[in-house]
Amino acid sequence: MDMEHDIVARVWALGDHVNTDMLHPPEYFSLDARRLREGIRQGGLRLGAALPGENTAEGFIIVAGENFGCGSSRETSVRALAACGLRAVVARSFARIFYRSLVNQGIPAVVCDGVQDSACSGDILRVSPAGARVELDGGQRFACRALDQHSAEILACGGLLSYLHRERHGL
Repeated sequence: MDMEHDIVARVWALGDHVNTDMLHPPEYFSLDARRLREGIRQGGLRLGAALPGENTAEGFIIVAGENFGCGSSRETSVRALAACGLRAVVARSFARIFYRSLVNQGIPAVVCDGVQDSACSGDILRVSPAGARVELDGGQRFACRALDQHSAEILACGGLLSYLHRERHGL
């Protein structure tokens, strides 16, 4: 991921304590990308927050409240979100293992307080992981916690596997 460029996409607004088993129900665990995407669609319906759009190329940004990604520690939820076009997650706080799974998959996880109270599904959000800020399309800005150096390095490589490859081969 290019840490120097902002991520701009539509918001998928979710609430507090979003459990990964609700977000991506276990019966949709699969290696098939279509099945993974269907699980996220079903999870969104269960949460009362339909996934915005069907165009995975356009992507989306999740804006959530406290303890996002709690519940199961399976990385399947993150892989399913990536298959649906997830570009970043902005939340008041994250479940620790889910946070690491996002970073390991190359998806920025930005801790930011306040945007959850202003952003609605469908809004356009600009996330600057390097600049530690987010901005709603109307101009409202929010300061975020800066990424730790190790997470920023993993994200800059596009995920943990690429990072480890670079470290091993000195690239």
